[in-house]
Parts: sequence; C-alpha cells; structure tokens
Amino acid sequence: MSPRAYAIMHRMHHAYTDTELDPHSPSYSKNVFHMMWRTRNIYKGIFTGSIKVEERFLKNLPDWPAFDKWASSTLSRLLWALIYVALFIAIAPSLWFLLLLPVALAMGPIHGVIINWFAHKYGYINFKLKNTSQNLFSVDIFMLGESYHNNHHKHPSSINFGKRWHELDPVYPVIRFLAWCRIIKISKMEAAETAVINEPDSK
Repeated sequence: MSPRAYAIMHRMHHAYTDTELDPHSPSYSKNVFHMMWRTRNIYKGIFTGSIKVEERFLKNLPDWPAFDKWASSTLSRLLWALIYVALFIAIAPSLWFLLLLPVALAMGPIHGVIINWFAHKYGYINFKLKNTSQNLFSVDIFMLGESYHNNHHKHPSSINFGKRWHELDPVYPVIRFLAWCRIIKISKMEAAETAVINEPDSK
C-alpha cells in the first residue's frame, strides 16, 4: 500500500471515528466484508486523487510520488508474495506449512479486520472516549500491541500503546532502540504522550 494514502486514511479514522466519514467503522458497515470493501474504495480514492483530502490530513506528511506509486503497484504486491513463498519453502520444516501461506499473504486485510472491526466491538476500556474503541486483548503478543486500540485513540501520537502494567507493547522497545541508534527520531509530542501513564478513567 501507499504509505501516504494509508496515513491519510488513518488520520481520517481518528478524526471521524464512528461517523459516516470514518473509512472503516463497524457502526456504518453491514458486516466485515462490507467494511473492508468500503475501506478499499476510500483508500483507492485517496491514492488516485478522486477523493478530496482536507489540508489538515496532509500536515507534515512526506510526499514521495514515485515510492508511493511503486508501493501500491501490482508488481510490488507480486514481489512480496514471491518473497513470502521463497521464505516458506526455505525455512518451513514441512510442506504442510505451505497451507499457512494464504494466511500470511492476506495478513494485511486480516489485521485490518481484527483491529478496525473487532476492537470497536469487543474488549475493555481504560479511557472513556466519545467512540467505540476498545482494548481487544489484555496481553497483546500477536498484534504487537495494536489491539490496545482504546489506548491508541486516547493517545494517538504515543509510540507505546500499552498504558497499564500488563499491557506490553513489543514494538515500543524496538522504536526506542532505533531512536538510540539514531535511525529514527522521536518527536516531542510522541515522547510526551508516551510519558503520560495515568490511572485509567474506567476499569
């Protein structure tokens, strides 16, 4: 996918959560498939320019047309699929593991369904917000911290999605390590939101 188009869509989701303008909301979709198809169409509209994007969603957003075009191309998707196939063949201990290949290839949409559908329907909340976001798992390993969706909606710029003692975000130490290596730079806003570990509004 185009990182730029995806970033715009994600910003729209936070600005319009649970409204008709939300790119992926269970509140305005009949089922999971309808939501994902709607998400696809909105993403495509943003990418092609057929959907007008508000200026606020473009703030501080890198614009690399050549890279975005490559990232969203059929050739790029085929290349990634071939890389996955090669990895499965090289490291799978048994050919039976190839049955998991379709799951790996469809992990993007599957991940989108888990977070954007189920994390707005089930789970628990730490913070009382004017939306349906919830923390899907109390300990999140498989989604690498992204299932702490209620926390993310409360502190959208935080680099640590975990806010309570049991909410471990496996990606957070990786981000800190990359920042320590000076590969990436953590903004003041991200650092500030990460440091806000308040008592939850609701238990």
